[in-house]
Amino acid sequence: MFLRDLRSRIMAVALVPLFFAVIVLAGYFAHQEINATEDALYERGRAMALRLAETAAFDLFAGNDQYLQRLLNYEKAARNCVSVGISDRSGQWQLISGRENLPAPGKPGDVHEWRIGNQVYFVRPVVFHNQSLDDPFLAHDEARENELIGQVMVVLDMTPILSAQRKSMLLVGGLAGVLLLVAGGLAWRLSQGLSRPLHEVIATVREIASGQLDARIKGRSRGEIGELEQGIDRMAEVMQRHAIEMDQRVIEATTELREQKLAAEAAVMSRSRFLAAASHDLRQPMHALALLVEALKEKVRPQGGEPVRLVGHIEASAQAMETLLNSLLDISKLDAGVVVAHLECFVVGPIFERLARQYRPMAAEKGLELHVHGSKVAVYSDPVLLERILSNLIANAIRYTEHGRIVVGLRRVQNDWVRFEVLDSGRGIPEVFRRRIFEEYFQLENPERDRDKGLGLGLAIVQRLARLLGSPVDVRSELGKGSAFSIRAARCEPPFVREEESMPWLDKAASTSAGAPPLVVLIDDDVSILEAMTAVFDQWGIDLAADIDAQQIKDDLLELGRRPAAILSDYRLRDGRTGIEAIAELRAEFGPDIPAALITGDTAATTMQAIEASGLPALHKPLKPATLRAYVNHMLTGIQRDES
Repeated sequence: MFLRDLRSRIMAVALVPLFFAVIVLAGYFAHQEINATEDALYERGRAMALRLAETAAFDLFAGNDQYLQRLLNYEKAARNCVSVGISDRSGQWQLISGRENLPAPGKPGDVHEWRIGNQVYFVRPVVFHNQSLDDPFLAHDEARENELIGQVMVVLDMTPILSAQRKSMLLVGGLAGVLLLVAGGLAWRLSQGLSRPLHEVIATVREIASGQLDARIKGRSRGEIGELEQGIDRMAEVMQRHAIEMDQRVIEATTELREQKLAAEAAVMSRSRFLAAASHDLRQPMHALALLVEALKEKVRPQGGEPVRLVGHIEASAQAMETLLNSLLDISKLDAGVVVAHLECFVVGPIFERLARQYRPMAAEKGLELHVHGSKVAVYSDPVLLERILSNLIANAIRYTEHGRIVVGLRRVQNDWVRFEVLDSGRGIPEVFRRRIFEEYFQLENPERDRDKGLGLGLAIVQRLARLLGSPVDVRSELGKGSAFSIRAARCEPPFVREEESMPWLDKAASTSAGAPPLVVLIDDDVSILEAMTAVFDQWGIDLAADIDAQQIKDDLLELGRRPAAILSDYRLRDGRTGIEAIAELRAEFGPDIPAALITGDTAATTMQAIEASGLPALHKPLKPATLRAYVNHMLTGIQRDES
């Protein structure tokens, strides 16, 4: 948010380096000043202690305590000391000026310096030299040469120095603040001189972008900004001139298109009337032909032999002709705009039930498994056209799948959308042909035009019907593994009807729930990961409820009446939520014993700590499918053991 505009950047460029430079210089000079004052204090203390030790040596040897006390009092007052003291040979304080409770001077003969709080202590030994003097007042017994006779302690206070240091710091800080204020004022003046014309340029560009092509920059600046202003004005003039020309062309083109539209509408009306008649007139003899062939087949069946074979060929030809006619009429109707989508809100369960009953025997004849997953979800679409699309896709999947299975169902892709999917385990579609498969009569593996492999019109009809419903047909395929066709539809609130009347298939599903595949919940904020995981779990035969939002998954599962067998969630989700919160939300609704795990690619210390504190196991990205499958199997196996 900060430093987005030019003014802020200029201020930052001007002040940030200066700020750091002032801080460094102020710190350096303050440090030098502090060191200098402290060094001066220590030098003064050492010199004073040394001078007293030399001056007091004779008087301390002679026992002249009165003179020594005057000397100590003078030094304390003149040198601004806290205390001055002299000890005897035994280390006991003999004379003190100032504070009475001085610490012990330490080991005799050593030079000591230390600091306690704001006070510094200096200790020097007192040594008497050349004692052989002719003085009647001295003691009769002479001391040894250079004998230690006592110690001197000088105590200095650093409070005045610290006060001076604080004043120096305040002075340096004040000068730095004044310098920064002056630099800030200059930078502000410079930023205003640059930002004001740029703001005018931006405002004019916005007006031009909103369609006000007559907008111009009022002022004129110098230098590069002035050239920019002139260039924008010239650009606006050219755009305004082109817009006027374009408006004139649009008017002319609109008039021409209106005339062509009227002619096309007349042609469509004529074609619609023809197709309406052809649909009826051609289907009638085809229906009669089918009945006659069936009757003839019953007549010749007792005879056997060649007549039965010929009737079989006639029946196959009639069926192929009927299929071709129906497909051609459907294509023609769709192209002519005769077919209109009648959108309504309905539950998709009955459609899935009818498709399962219709195509499960056909799949079984080829040794294929057809899995149609029922659903209580309601969508806003045309039920007839939607069923025709799914029917064509299932028939196409059965026709081009040699072994394996076909899966039909729907999945949630966004908050208000679902995706109908038909997945097969066929040979797959090469990428170069994934657009051409929707062309009329195009077939990948039927160069000889074998009628058993269809006519190449099924996917063309699917694409046109999907356009009527406002959805593209998405194709995903991998050679040797199969293909997946899908269309989208909007969700809606289902009409209020009795559940047992509207969805009889639900009772059957409920009664056989023990044999249904396990349901795993996946939460991730990356839609591409959701789609990839959905495809993987489909191949594993595990139902997957995938979405970016835990609340939406919870609502869907409650609507379906299903309980998840396991939960997988990314750690970082949208709107600042975490997978820990999402798992807790689902467990609170469906039970705390549901196994769950986090999937994350975040290795930050805070994330790892949060995951460890939650007690949830973590799988780290990138995750191999084999590892994921093994872990999911482990979670599901654990549930089965618990249930048993």
